[in-house]
Amino acid sequence: MTDNGNRELEALISLLEDPDNMVFDNVSSRLIELGEEVVSPLEKRWEITLKPKLQERIENVIRKIQFNTLQRGMFSWKSGGGSNLLFGAYLVARFHYPELDYDLLNEKIEQIKKDIWLELNNELTALEKVKVINYFLYDINKFDKSLKKAHTPQLYLVNHVMDTFKGSPVMLGLIYAELARRLNLPIFGVNLPRNFVLCYYDPDYPDDPNNILFYINPSDKGAVLGLKELKHFLKHLKIDEKEFYFSPCSGVDIIERLIINLQFAYERSGQSEKAESLKRLLKNQ
Repeated sequence: MTDNGNRELEALISLLEDPDNMVFDNVSSRLIELGEEVVSPLEKRWEITLKPKLQERIENVIRKIQFNTLQRGMFSWKSGGGSNLLFGAYLVARFHYPELDYDLLNEKIEQIKKDIWLELNNELTALEKVKVINYFLYDINKFDKSLKKAHTPQLYLVNHVMDTFKGSPVMLGLIYAELARRLNLPIFGVNLPRNFVLCYYDPDYPDDPNNILFYINPSDKGAVLGLKELKHFLKHLKIDEKEFYFSPCSGVDIIERLIINLQFAYERSGQSEKAESLKRLLKNQ
């Protein structure tokens, strides 16, 4: 930031204390317009001030700046095709942890990918390749469905799941699908109600209308399922069948489902303000 920019910023921050609401609205709008570069100076002012009202105003401005940055990031990710599921999940987690480092998450995923890659070869069948992924994901790294209640927000935050190896079905499926993408394996998400599953897609497979060899349950240690089992699951829940319940979905679909689940978790855990913000994030995707 230039000297003129620094002087403007100092003046704006000092005006945050102005009792005139119109002045405050104009000042906060300008700070939000300046974006991420003013967050650090605002945080420093928050630390040294003893005025609770000023601290609250600074917190509100920082939240709006970070949310705007997140919205732009989500729009850019989606516009770019939404293929990198880890980055999409990282953006969602930044809603809760604005300072989250993507590189650390990426390193963890890359290490698991490398371990799996060393054991894969072209002679393996689709089922054998899935067994290799399952071995490293569930037996070596101990990923598993969390026993915590579904409305626990941390189960939908990728950094928390990568640290604890426990997560929701959609997060476990997301990690599984992202590893498959990096390994060039045709494994995709399937938007099944009440449970998130994956499918192994083969365009040359004639015995299934969707060209799916089999389904994978990421929250049951990668158990392999058939179409009949998915239909039985829906019948048991008294849910009418729809074609897209059995078809591959996009990365954007997966992240949207993740956001919806996290929104529900915030609502159920009494964090209604965060739930409302997520609604806006989803609406603006």
